Amino acid sequence: MKKELKIRPEARLIKTIGEDLIKNPYAAVVELIKNSYDADSEIVTISIELTNEYVYDKKQEFLKFTIEDDGEGMSLETIKNTWMVPATSYKVNKQYSFKKKRVVQGKKGIGRYASAILGNFLRITTTDLNSMTSIIEIDWKQFDDGKFLDEINIPYECNRTNLKSGTKIEIYSSVEVYYDEINQQYQDKINWNKVQNDLLFKELRKLLVPTNKSNETFEIRFSTNGLEKFKIKDQNEKIESFPLLDSYDYRIKGKISSSGKCLLFYENKNFENSNEKIEFELPDDIKNICGNIEIDLRVFDLDSDVIQNFVNKQKDKEEKLGKSEFKSLIKDLSGIGIYRNLFRIRPYGDHDFDWLGLNARRVNNPTMSISTNQVAGFVNIESENKSNLIEKSDREGLKENKNYDNLKKILLKVLSEVESRRYEFRKNTKRGRVVANNIKDTIRDVFSFDDVNNKISVILHKANIDTHIIEKVQFELKQEEIKKNNGLKNIEEVLAMYEAHAALGKLVLYVLHEGRKPMQIIGLKLNNLKKSLQNFIKTKNENIGQDIKKYNEDSLSQLEKLSNLFKRLDPLMITRLSRRKEVNLYQNALNNYKLFKEILKRENIDFEIQCKNKELFIYGRDEDLYIIYSNLIENSLYWFQTTKQIQKKITISIYRDNNYFYIDYKDNGMGVKKEHVNLIFDPGFSTKPEGGTGIGLTIVGQAVSRNDGEIKYIRADEGVYFKICFKDTQNE
Repeated sequence: MKKELKIRPEARLIKTIGEDLIKNPYAAVVELIKNSYDADSEIVTISIELTNEYVYDKKQEFLKFTIEDDGEGMSLETIKNTWMVPATSYKVNKQYSFKKKRVVQGKKGIGRYASAILGNFLRITTTDLNSMTSIIEIDWKQFDDGKFLDEINIPYECNRTNLKSGTKIEIYSSVEVYYDEINQQYQDKINWNKVQNDLLFKELRKLLVPTNKSNETFEIRFSTNGLEKFKIKDQNEKIESFPLLDSYDYRIKGKISSSGKCLLFYENKNFENSNEKIEFELPDDIKNICGNIEIDLRVFDLDSDVIQNFVNKQKDKEEKLGKSEFKSLIKDLSGIGIYRNLFRIRPYGDHDFDWLGLNARRVNNPTMSISTNQVAGFVNIESENKSNLIEKSDREGLKENKNYDNLKKILLKVLSEVESRRYEFRKNTKRGRVVANNIKDTIRDVFSFDDVNNKISVILHKANIDTHIIEKVQFELKQEEIKKNNGLKNIEEVLAMYEAHAALGKLVLYVLHEGRKPMQIIGLKLNNLKKSLQNFIKTKNENIGQDIKKYNEDSLSQLEKLSNLFKRLDPLMITRLSRRKEVNLYQNALNNYKLFKEILKRENIDFEIQCKNKELFIYGRDEDLYIIYSNLIENSLYWFQTTKQIQKKITISIYRDNNYFYIDYKDNGMGVKKEHVNLIFDPGFSTKPEGGTGIGLTIVGQAVSRNDGEIKYIRADEGVYFKICFKDTQNE
């Protein structure tokens, strides 16, 4: 007959799931506050003080943390069957509080044990709704003595009293004495300091959702007393949530349903006419994944003149903030917090926790993207069973599952709605950096001496300088400009080279896809060839000889495919700007299609080249056509992923009309929004949620311009429509 064994945990397991798991003292305090909320408390007080009390059966000095509430308290039965049971399922089954029907917060059943991080001795005094008061005392040091859990005795007492219902948790930490070698005197030492105290206060201010729409009361008070010698001043105040500053520049708020429908409201505080309602549906791959979400994000411009403008508007306020103080306040407020019901999930919302990767996006595209210190706000999510967004056991964030990844994608999509509108406003009002529409023209302006020449002429004329001398100065400046123009040409060549390399980098990814299959086939054929050669040497069998010949021919065929593939990349492998030559428009388009053929096939995208006359030539640069096509096709591939379009298609039409050659590039994707049409060729402008570089269409524009052409975006019923025009310079 089989015998049975039982798991008998050592007592230190409690510290493992408590103090060791939740290593952050702020998280430990938050867990106890959540327990007070679950007990229907209306007020919870956290106090930190020095005290002389009887603990361990003797009176001595302690640092004491007290968390006290006016909730329903705990009966002795609840203490025995719930508080004393690690990982209890009590709150999982309960779901709602007794009187106020609050959604209960602590469901893992282990957070209370993190109190050991604050001190070694714990006393709980709790009075239930029937006026029964229970007191239990726990010496956490017992759990380090190698005893088994069932060997630890927890003393308690229970009596009827006249006390109001509620729970008081007192945590004691011994005050140690050490000898200060520098000052040559004995000093007291506690496991708490000013930095920790300030961080806890800030943590409590960020704990509650800033816009509590429910009418229920839940107040937190915080006090410190007798800690001046440790540089912690006395205080006693109600915790107020950090205000969502009225000084924001842009705001987007609203709801995203679990079915993927987004209803958002955008506000520009500087230009009310741009305020609008935004409605759209999320792509299918991130729907039904995060439950219902509420969002309120506020974005700040940190330009010096913008900050100064806000500082100047404080005329009626008694305490005015300076520019540095204003920036510091924004920094404290910055960060996008995630809240569940009323409480923030740490560490989302900490200004230095860039969980959405905003700073990396901004590095790639500083003109368009915002960084984490420019946005303050909150995201309210539903319970774990509805959203499948699950908190980690150590209370340090959410588990990084598919639901979490999709939550980030959704928020980046929402932020991109703000970023594109913010970009347009800043461009039109010339706020911050002035963005050039044409890089080539900007560089030429830098090398032009016209403005300098005119200003010097005016100054010299006013000084009554002889006209002959003025003309000589103007002549010398013109000669210097001619010399500098050689440098301008070199810069333009280098710029063209880098644009080609940027396009080449994108194409390499597609080349790898197309080149992988021939390489696999060659590897297989060479392996078979090796075996066949070994057999042929031994047997001289003619049939094996035929196999060898076949393997060799197959390998050569695949090598030829690879060779042709790399030849098609040759136009972009440039070290300097090439000379113009006759370029066959149809053949160039066909070569570009071949580069993308595999990925287009895999994504089920039809590709059609319409060209009646396949002998149309422009006098231009082959590599520039590659740059144009590669960027346009890459854009189509990206945006096709975000559409529900079943039959996806790219069409290139090539034709001639009078003395002009035209290339019409069309797809049936999501197209360009009306408000973005005048921005898409600007350097840095991108509506990709994850933060594109915003240089793709700018590079296209430069490549067209280098060949004396023009590109326009044409409004269409669906998808994108770019019309490229080249003049027939050979037959003028």
